[in-house]
Amino acid sequence: MDTFLVDDSDIYSYDLLLSQIKTCKDYIPVLRTHSLYDYFFNLLTALAFNESLVLIDSDMSEQEINSLAVGEINKPRSIKEASAWNNWETFRDTVLSSSSEITIFTSGTTGQPKKVVHTIGTLTRSVRRSDKHIEDIWLFAYNPTHMAGLQVFFQAFANKNALVNSFNQPRKTVFELIQRYHITHISATPTFYRLLLPADQSFCSVRRITLGGEKSNTSLYENILKLFPAAKLTNIYASTEAGSLFVAKGENFQIPDSIVDKCKISPEGELLVHKSLLGKSDSFIYQNDYYHTGDIVEWVDESKGMFRFVSRKNELINVGGYKVNPNEVEEAICNIEGVEQAYVYGKTNSILGNMLFAEVVKQPGYVLSELDIRKKLSIHLQDFKIPRKVIFVEHLSLTRTGKLKRV
Repeated sequence: MDTFLVDDSDIYSYDLLLSQIKTCKDYIPVLRTHSLYDYFFNLLTALAFNESLVLIDSDMSEQEINSLAVGEINKPRSIKEASAWNNWETFRDTVLSSSSEITIFTSGTTGQPKKVVHTIGTLTRSVRRSDKHIEDIWLFAYNPTHMAGLQVFFQAFANKNALVNSFNQPRKTVFELIQRYHITHISATPTFYRLLLPADQSFCSVRRITLGGEKSNTSLYENILKLFPAAKLTNIYASTEAGSLFVAKGENFQIPDSIVDKCKISPEGELLVHKSLLGKSDSFIYQNDYYHTGDIVEWVDESKGMFRFVSRKNELINVGGYKVNPNEVEEAICNIEGVEQAYVYGKTNSILGNMLFAEVVKQPGYVLSELDIRKKLSIHLQDFKIPRKVIFVEHLSLTRTGKLKRV
């Protein structure tokens, strides 16, 4: 039996999936469900019959999807044509050449989610299909309705790989799943990997680690490879607007030759991408056919198209006339022994513009005070970058996509 999906104690096969889709009489254009299998089943059914879908999270409110009639949610629509797949390969090829339009929403990390419409072409731009991928087993650690989750899904689906759901699961459960199902591939946010640390054990079945969606750093890469010593690590830049664009072995991304004429960096350091690389959205605003991504980057080697990410433009915090990158401060805090996670943000101040605050999650068994944190930061950071208030918390708030939620 070729396993398609493992979700809690439920195991679904590719044979079951295909047999059910072949006899399916309808699909749901706007499905809201907590069942991962039902979600994938509905997605593949729509794609196989060239029907369009709107993908929404199971906890999405009517206000967040206000452009849709509430009555459309979970309302089935009949499929008029009969299936014509004699085997799995024919079905797979039909799905991967679908003419459906798929509407997804941005993660809402710093604001209201926005709609973006994609085709199967943009959703599968980074998919690699070959015999060397046949035995891959994926830990599914992303929200399935968003870009990163869809890309992992299609990579597994294209190669008939098993998916083992671990999204929003605690550290102990994630480790049990990796060991029980001999996971070979994991793709997740930097926040997901940070929650697996410290690296007090290792898993040698994992051969490939990818991460993306947030800024990461060398220290995190080193700790991930302690957990997964046999793995190769790849950093991916992808967005809801464009899908997968750039790949890095560490912090330095390189613009591929195929799109080098479609990417620019503005004088202010913002990454711009040509509209031909994007999906469709009423919220997109172009300047001379280029989209401002909001990502601040800097060249590492302009002649080779190599750059690194600095920050999100809307995350920079004005403190007394200085622009503070919260990622830099968070990285410095996380480098302090005993710190598991950190979140840095600004609070309005009439004199400084903003005062820096930090929320910190300590590793179990460590004793740290606010004064300890501030003293250690003073060794590495300028005074205006040191948070004026450090608050110790049990956990940090995450978005639906598993990233750190920024106010």
